[in-house]
Amino acid sequence: MTLTIEVSGELEEVLKAQAREQGLTADRVARRVLARALTPTVEREKDGPSVATGPSGQEKARAFVQWARSHRDTPPLPDEAIGRASMYPDRR
Repeated sequence: MTLTIEVSGELEEVLKAQAREQGLTADRVARRVLARALTPTVEREKDGPSVATGPSGQEKARAFVQWARSHRDTPPLPDEAIGRASMYPDRR
């Protein structure tokens, strides 16, 4: 089946940018987005339980930990740096 969808200029630019980032065509990215939006669950077996598509909770947790570890360690800010007086110097 072929379906033609017109999108706004801003949405088209976002779609093209995501396609470039992923190394795909805009058409392929749009198909992926539609597939995710229109098929939130998949039947494992005919009478079996439905399972959500996408990453599992454990996979999301692993990805978050990996992301968090990718940031450099920085010392915490001193209390003076985050105190009200330093945020509003004209209201002492």
